[in-house]
Amino acid sequence: MEKERTLNKEYAIKLLGFLCPLVYFASYLTRKDYSIVMDAIISSEGINAGSAGLVETLGVISYGAGQIISGILGDRFKPRKLIIFGLSVTVLCNLIMPFAPEGLRFPVWFVNGFAQSMLWPPLVRIMASLMDEKRYNTVAANVNVAGISGTIFVYLTASLIWLKLFNNWRYTFFASAAVSGIILLTCLSGFKRISSFIDIPSKKKEVSEDGVSKKAPGLSFKQLMASGFILIAIGIILQGALRDGITDWVPTLLRNTFMIPSEYAILYAVAIPMLGVISMKVVGIAANKWVKEELNGSAVIFAASAILSFVLLLTYQNNKYLTVILAAVIVGCMHAVNFFLVCVVPAKFEKYGIVATMSGIINSLTYVGTSLAVAGFPHLIKNGDWGPCIIVWVVVSVIGALICLLAVRGWKKFKA
Repeated sequence: MEKERTLNKEYAIKLLGFLCPLVYFASYLTRKDYSIVMDAIISSEGINAGSAGLVETLGVISYGAGQIISGILGDRFKPRKLIIFGLSVTVLCNLIMPFAPEGLRFPVWFVNGFAQSMLWPPLVRIMASLMDEKRYNTVAANVNVAGISGTIFVYLTASLIWLKLFNNWRYTFFASAAVSGIILLTCLSGFKRISSFIDIPSKKKEVSEDGVSKKAPGLSFKQLMASGFILIAIGIILQGALRDGITDWVPTLLRNTFMIPSEYAILYAVAIPMLGVISMKVVGIAANKWVKEELNGSAVIFAASAILSFVLLLTYQNNKYLTVILAAVIVGCMHAVNFFLVCVVPAKFEKYGIVATMSGIINSLTYVGTSLAVAGFPHLIKNGDWGPCIIVWVVVSVIGALICLLAVRGWKKFKA
């Protein structure tokens, strides 16, 4: 009987390892599609970049704020129910978006952002509760690879099919909704099957050696502050600003600097998520084999990003291919930082029974940085000159490296 239970749990965990990346693939399909075709919307409808960017910013704000709510709910209710609800609403929002007039896009994408926030914290709770550290790192990396792969899917289909062949950005949303709808049905079936083998309690409990359940120990505010979490939080905001800010605005940078059509700018920019896939696979392996301190690893990567951003500053007007490659490597660096700070750090709170809550808070900080970047970067561009904006990328990277180094000591003590 004990052997049978072990086999059933192993099967369920493997199935989760398949479903969790699928969920995040759908999440990125239905969240990144707007930012990817944003430049096409601007050029085809004649609206200004500020108005188009505000739609994206509202989605990012609701996504970030919703992370905290989702995190709290994820520690108290069945996480699979939150995931199914979030996926259902985001599919609906993407079906509405192509028909929405300009004014209605703001509330629709705001709701979409909130629905998206119901996905990541419950996923982290499921993985952290049921998987050991090595498997958690592997599956978490795969989840992020799947998310980036969703972005690649939208980039390629938008640039090569919907914009190039049909000259219609609306088809991008239909495709994202259709694929995500299939994934939603797959998850409904998969989670139902998993629940027949194992389940996650509504509240986190610890089981002592004598088999008696007891509540997980609480985390005091003093402990949290001593851990260096405030410094980590700043680092998370900074990586979010660079990762998503650069990703969202590179197509516009290419169009402004080299005067190329929107569909080609989007196609060139697909190199950014492609390199992100490579960086996530590499960092997932590194986390299991070589990098034992996530903050030291983040500091080194931030420093590399500073150097690359400085090189980009000197060369971005010379060659569009070099510009895309440098931007892609910088964003790839931020994906690696994201893995350490947004995937690995929350799992350390699992013993306190607040892994979903902390995951929500931490991921929301990423999108504080994203919203600042998406809304703020355009204001740094003067008469088509992206130099001041790229200088900010250099400065942000340097500060990120210093912040992570300062937080190392407190975080080591907290984990011990």
